[in-house]
Amino acid sequence: MGRYDRSESCYDTSVNTIAEIGKNDPTIQYSDRPTVKVILQKGTDILILNDGLLPGGGVDDGEADIQAIFRELEEELGVTVTNSKAIGTIIQYRDFLEKRYVIKGFTADFVAFDKNIHPQDSGEAQFSYRWLQKGVALKLIEDSINSYDTLAIRDDFLQGKLFNLKTSRELLLALQ
Repeated sequence: MGRYDRSESCYDTSVNTIAEIGKNDPTIQYSDRPTVKVILQKGTDILILNDGLLPGGGVDDGEADIQAIFRELEEELGVTVTNSKAIGTIIQYRDFLEKRYVIKGFTADFVAFDKNIHPQDSGEAQFSYRWLQKGVALKLIEDSINSYDTLAIRDDFLQGKLFNLKTSRELLLALQ
């Protein structure tokens, strides 16, 4: 797994780019934001957050993707994982923030919830989660996307929710 160096474009996006979400507006000078998303598997079930999101988050300066995966899963959910594998990259053009999110998608096998870790402190988003079969998860995500697609997207909060749902869908569809 590569490290993110802010002096370079965050990833070689020509390799295994699954999808681009949003449009690259030539009038916006986007800054890159590297992130990771994880399809966390327990047997044939997939962990889904809230209304259809996958766990993950930003890659810190100098941090390898795999380190970001372990850190984010521990911070958000108190979860340990094994067998992480790259799926591909998704690009999100977030116009309201003038950022290009470069999201590397991974799979990982669930090991355990660590009872000694207390995730979701005041600095983390609050999550509910459930384990679902892939088809059920995709249906939930599609229903959530359809509810956002009917709204006028006027700010980054709504754009971010919609784009992250679409990212979840694209990563699940790419899962073999």
